[in-house]
Amino acid sequence: MSEFPEMQPFGPRPASHNTEPSGEAPPIGTSAMGGRGALEPPQNRANLAFAIFAGVGVGFLLGYLISRYEQSISRQSRLDEFLEYAQDWIHEQGPKIAQPIRQGLESASSTVEQAIKKVSAANPLKR
Repeated sequence: MSEFPEMQPFGPRPASHNTEPSGEAPPIGTSAMGGRGALEPPQNRANLAFAIFAGVGVGFLLGYLISRYEQSISRQSRLDEFLEYAQDWIHEQGPKIAQPIRQGLESASSTVEQAIKKVSAANPLKR
């Protein structure tokens, strides 16, 4: 034996299977779960990493949804502008396009009337 006292390690002592538990309170800094304090930092790191990845994922998802919403608004406004332009063009060009069609229909109807008059004059209805 040596004249120096034996050095004791810090932290809780390993439980002996042959002795009964003493009535002493556990040392300060240990948890009631029997030394789970050593496992808490990796668990906290894992939770922190998960929280960071989840936050980044939610951020990307929100950015994507906002971008799609803005694109749909932009498309809708461009579509509205195009429809207004098309409507203005139709109002401007409509009479120019419809006039020849109207003349053609009037000409066709007068031709049909003349043909009916000629046929009816040449062959009177026999009763």
